[in-house]
Amino acid sequence: MLIRVWYALAYFIRFMKELTLANYQVAKLVLSPAGKLKPGFVAVPLTATTDLEITLFANSITLTPGTISVYVPENRQNIVMHAIDLGEDVDALRRATKTALEVPILRFTRKEYSA
Repeated sequence: MLIRVWYALAYFIRFMKELTLANYQVAKLVLSPAGKLKPGFVAVPLTATTDLEITLFANSITLTPGTISVYVPENRQNIVMHAIDLGEDVDALRRATKTALEVPILRFTRKEYSA
């Protein structure tokens, strides 16, 4: 039980770091010369399976500036999100989202989880 509390705290710290970085990146994008943004939708595969895990992940995406969770299909295989800037590598965005937000959630919601 104590290890799960530790992972919940680690998630909170990691989320605060991502929130700070995202605020900086969005401010930089908005204040930079126009024409560099590449907004769009991307489907991120889900490892999360429970209502709690999916809800925490979706809310974490939405609370992070520059992204918003849009849709989770009934089969729960993906979460569709919109990003203010997809960048050049959409797969890198998917990996970064899962690594920064989903994996820490799974560490404290599951008894045994390793990424």
